[in-house]
Amino acid sequence: MAGDALTVKGELKSEEQFEEGSYIRKERRSGSFQRTFSLPAGVASDKAKAEFENGVLTLTLPKAETAKPKSIKVTMKK
Repeated sequence: MAGDALTVKGELKSEEQFEEGSYIRKERRSGSFQRTFSLPAGVASDKAKAEFENGVLTLTLPKAETAKPKSIKVTMKK
């Protein structure tokens, strides 16, 4: 995280082998990617978490205390 932007970078590498009759075919794939997302104001970057499970990346970006709504008690006068 830098300022109000979050950058996610990754790299993919895979190798597959196929046997067809008397032929063997191997395929190799590789590449990298990068995505940058603009974040709304009021994100607590020091409490951000990232989890990667079963090919899914889950990002948890909690609101900063200053960005959370506050309740005000209203008293009624007679």
